[in-house]
Amino acid sequence: MTALPPLAERAGTAGATAPAIRIEHLSRSFGPVRALEDVSFDVTRGEVTALLGENGAGKSTLLKILAGLQPPSGGSVTAFGDAVDSYDPNTMLTRYGIAIVPQELSLLPDRSVAKNILAGIEPGNRLFPSRRRMIERAVELLGELDLRVDPDAPVRTLDLATQQLVVVARSIARDCRVLILDEPTAMLTPAESDRLFALMATLKAKGTTMVYVSHRMPEVFQLADRIEVLRDGRHVASWRREEVTPEQAVAAMVGRELGRFTSRAELSPAATAADGRRAAPALRVSGLSGRRHHGVDLEVRPGEILGIAGLPDSGRVELLHNLFGGDKGTGGTVELLGAPYENRSTIASVDRRLGFVPGERRAQGLLTTMSVAENVGVLTVKALTRAGLVRRSAFEKNAATLAQGFRVKTASMDQPITNLSGGNQQKAMLARWIAIDPAVLILDEPTRGVDVGAKAEIYEQLFALADRGVAIICSSSDLPELLTVTDRIAVMAEGRVVDVVPTRAATEESIMTAATGAVTHPATA
Repeated sequence: MTALPPLAERAGTAGATAPAIRIEHLSRSFGPVRALEDVSFDVTRGEVTALLGENGAGKSTLLKILAGLQPPSGGSVTAFGDAVDSYDPNTMLTRYGIAIVPQELSLLPDRSVAKNILAGIEPGNRLFPSRRRMIERAVELLGELDLRVDPDAPVRTLDLATQQLVVVARSIARDCRVLILDEPTAMLTPAESDRLFALMATLKAKGTTMVYVSHRMPEVFQLADRIEVLRDGRHVASWRREEVTPEQAVAAMVGRELGRFTSRAELSPAATAADGRRAAPALRVSGLSGRRHHGVDLEVRPGEILGIAGLPDSGRVELLHNLFGGDKGTGGTVELLGAPYENRSTIASVDRRLGFVPGERRAQGLLTTMSVAENVGVLTVKALTRAGLVRRSAFEKNAATLAQGFRVKTASMDQPITNLSGGNQQKAMLARWIAIDPAVLILDEPTRGVDVGAKAEIYEQLFALADRGVAIICSSSDLPELLTVTDRIAVMAEGRVVDVVPTRAATEESIMTAATGAVTHPATA
């Protein structure tokens, strides 16, 4: 195998006019499951190529191949005119200049920002790297991101949005020529997303090629030069951005025309809010305090969907964990179905029909070493255990019924949950809670990383649960989502609820005004 010249010198090689990446007849199988089949398209150098597709369309598999995380079963990949003959992350980065910013951040949480950015390429002697030069280089890279963070700070002390940008800085430090961004704004605020977009514009001006994966159509049509679409493992469409509309792109993704989401306000009669006020609250919170939140007053009634909006540091996520019993509160009271709920714990919440779907699906929700059936049916184990033994056939039948109710697409209930697409993992977690006949269901980022088709299905299921009388609390950083699925929206800022408004009276602008602290009048829960 002939060694390649340094990255900076390759522009003058014979492949100078070749695309950044050429994918030809690419296939990948996992046993009988065909994740990719005969996929071919080019990624033009110096442009942003958006890769679209529903969850399960093959995007993640393709990205893993391009990042060197797994080899293809057939076909080929060419990078800047050179055929890829070894699929591992180090080779893809050092030989071909391809780096990925994944959805699941691969950082060393107890090490500093500088050490994470420059891990493996520390300046100075390999045995004795120069700390001074490391800090100087990290500061330089962080400056390119307009990211003001202490390079000595342990990564675990940073919020998730900042950690995401640290991963981008790490890729830049390695002089990557192709940067793959997999749902990079899923955990970012609008302001942080704008900062990322500005960085992308800077990188593009310097000649960096980018592959951008997102389910958010406005982002795609703001950033992309070209759009490629996968469906069911096949490449089905390719356009210049100006040649296609968002509606056409979505239709190619799902194989049918998909109308706009019908909002809760449109589905519910005008009397719904008044009817809800006559019902006793299913959950009432008074003066609740805990980590990053204090003095919170809220209530949600049977059949109502209450939204929680706020910036990442607003305390809204910590509030949800306090309600469910995952975090210990420091004050205040909670009433559940009219009775005081003291000594909250996750086990007690399950027993009292209070469910919680966390925002960090892989880290906090999924049982990643277990099957689809075990993930969906885990809350039925106690009821189906006799003399210390689980009635396996009843368990499997029950899990399959729950999964079918949420249209979880899986080749087998026995396959690992991690083999499912993000949308189907999310639907599996929702299906899990139906087993306890929830009175109150708390959701954090219910459609993060979920494609438009699965998102529509999840909204439909939430509306159906509310119609059955379930009280739902839905926290989301996606303001259009809150405006679509909720009856009322509570806005948090600096750990407090600063406004509660009927969704019909809310706009993205009014929510952001309150979330940034511009609204300070006492909120009425």
